[in-house]
Amino acid sequence: MINKSDAVASLRPNIEWTMTGENVEGIIWHTQGVTPLTTAEVEAEMVRLEQVAVEADSAKAAARESAVVKLAALGLNDAEVKAIVGGDLEGATK
Repeated sequence: MINKSDAVASLRPNIEWTMTGENVEGIIWHTQGVTPLTTAEVEAEMVRLEQVAVEADSAKAAARESAVVKLAALGLNDAEVKAIVGGDLEGATK
């Protein structure tokens, strides 16, 4: 799960800051010249980062399924495929 600290770090990479609690607008910026963030900016970034994480999980699952299909097409049986990719083969297309 993405939290406000993740979003702040994403929006202001390589910047030193401190946030007490969940008050984004009370962030203390230890790096000079930083434009403060609004709560709305941080919340929007949290949504974006969650979507990126969902898409990454979906891509990983699709790549695994593709690998299972290709290994099966090479003639490997379920036990051999499972030994290579690990986990459950349920849901993988063959």
